[in-house]
Amino acid sequence: MTSKIFYSPAKINLFLKVINKRKDGYHNLQSLFTYIDLYDEIKITLKKDNKNLIKINNPSINCPTDEDLIFKACKMLLPKNFSAEINVKKNIPDGAGLGGGSSNAATMLIAINVLCNLNLSQEDLGNIGINLGADVPFFIYDNTAIVEGVGDKITPIELAPIKLLLCYPNIKISTKDVFTSYKLTNKSKELKITALSNFEDLIDELGNDLEAFVRQKNSTINDLLSYLQQFGVAKLTGTGSSCFLILNETINLNEVKDNLPKNVKFYEVTSVNYNIAYNAKH
Repeated sequence: MTSKIFYSPAKINLFLKVINKRKDGYHNLQSLFTYIDLYDEIKITLKKDNKNLIKINNPSINCPTDEDLIFKACKMLLPKNFSAEINVKKNIPDGAGLGGGSSNAATMLIAINVLCNLNLSQEDLGNIGINLGADVPFFIYDNTAIVEGVGDKITPIELAPIKLLLCYPNIKISTKDVFTSYKLTNKSKELKITALSNFEDLIDELGNDLEAFVRQKNSTINDLLSYLQQFGVAKLTGTGSSCFLILNETINLNEVKDNLPKNVKFYEVTSVNYNIAYNAKH
């Protein structure tokens, strides 16, 4: 029997551009994804028994077990001569634009690959992961990156650590619902990634193309962003609902926290270049 805890990280979008709508109904995007030091804990216990059973304890799920992304990811890779017991401790809020579900799915693929010695490459895992969700390959490729297309084109980059105040207004937002309702009125100018070098400047200059739409639809998020933007650079991550304020030495963090709107949960976090789950084998 083998047992190990893997740490499944959250991500934020430091900027997000909606380039165009594809014929298949999906949107081509450009975004800068980075990990933050907020993690779910996934304990995996494997047993060789030829039963190929998967037992999962994930208190946060509100769907049938066979629809849970962790279960689906495990089922895709678990060899037939193993059974798995999975216990999940959720710290990343759901429906918050932090990629928790995609991260969990990627972490499960990584974990089974490591624990069962499957020796699949990152490319192999990424090709499997894209079938679970558009953001899953990012968590497989394990590095801060420019993510393009529908999540299938990933260009790793390095960023100096960024300190952030992450704010979750206790609202869940469906990514699918946002993109279904979002009307693309302007074509966002596509960045030529190979010509870029100073990504820190881009973070300050570029926002989230979905932010105005989400703010219009949700007054709580609008109020939260209006409040945070009094202090500095603040943005929506993904389709929301979480927002973040980039911290610097001029911002009085205690003042920001003390006067946050009601029912907002906050986390003091730092960006992290590498996915700790992928490096668990080292």
